[in-house]
Amino acid sequence: MALDYGYGDLENELIELLSNISPDFKKAEELLKLGADVNALGEDPYENVLSTIIDNYVPACIYGVPKEGDGLALTMGPTLCKIIQFFLFHGFDVNKCNGRFGAQCLLALVLSTHDRYIIEASKILFDAGAKNCAIEDNEEDGTTPWNLVGAEGSFQDVCVGNHSLANIYEALYQVYQAIEDGMPYNGIDSYECAIGKKILKVLAFPNDKSSIFYPINLPNFKKENCFTSDLYFVYDGGVLRTTKFADFWVDTVLPDGELVDVSEYFPKVIGSVIEEFHFSKRKVKKEKSVYTQPITRIKMESGQSIKFSINFGDVEDEDRVAFFELKQNNQKEVTR
Repeated sequence: MALDYGYGDLENELIELLSNISPDFKKAEELLKLGADVNALGEDPYENVLSTIIDNYVPACIYGVPKEGDGLALTMGPTLCKIIQFFLFHGFDVNKCNGRFGAQCLLALVLSTHDRYIIEASKILFDAGAKNCAIEDNEEDGTTPWNLVGAEGSFQDVCVGNHSLANIYEALYQVYQAIEDGMPYNGIDSYECAIGKKILKVLAFPNDKSSIFYPINLPNFKKENCFTSDLYFVYDGGVLRTTKFADFWVDTVLPDGELVDVSEYFPKVIGSVIEEFHFSKRKVKKEKSVYTQPITRIKMESGQSIKFSINFGDVEDEDRVAFFELKQNNQKEVTR
């Protein structure tokens, strides 16, 4: 017998049936024919049938099915996307309750699979018309999916030190930002999409080409190749972006505005293929505070690697920058 999730018996059964790594869509179809309502209102005004499934999905998959090798994590994300598409195909209304139905699902996704599929699943809902709106009746509390994306990204970055996951949340944050700005969002995705791509050129906004990269010589921070302008590593069909916070995501379009070519600063990167990203961290103690600086190394097929990091914790916020260092295997770092 299905647990009582605060809906009718058929909806409760539908939730248990689809909160599964191998959901039985055929049986789900039968439940819908019997009258299960994908838009049913439950006892909890801040949940709906689909958001409840998303909330339950990862725990049910991890604890409710036998472990069969290491394939579980690879399967969960795509399966969750299929579940959402199934609901939308059968009339799930993201705009019900003044858009709260869609927002509740977007909110649940933020803490679901913890991989790049939270981006894909969110875009599926956005394509269906979901909006970033308040979950609670009192909008002053600021509880929106976008708020949670930002908070979870910061938590993973600063508190946990999981910079790979923090960059996934940054990509999702940029999806929300693009929607807010009325810009295309479907080309925005995780940094992982750049793996296997050949870098054709590197672009930046022209504050002044000669000053895009500059040295800093402060008591607690001495580095070459510091920057505050966004960088764009262009490949065929897209671009890998990074900022002064040394976070990464990909897009299929370049921003409006004049850009300058700074490829000369990245020898042996241009014309080479990205092989992998490697994330680590450095902790900086300042008085009683401990700061975490993310370190991202991008390994190229040429044997060149690019190390990116930031001076967070070393300086005041207004002096915060990113910097990069080039290193050839078994050689000293190359700087300009």
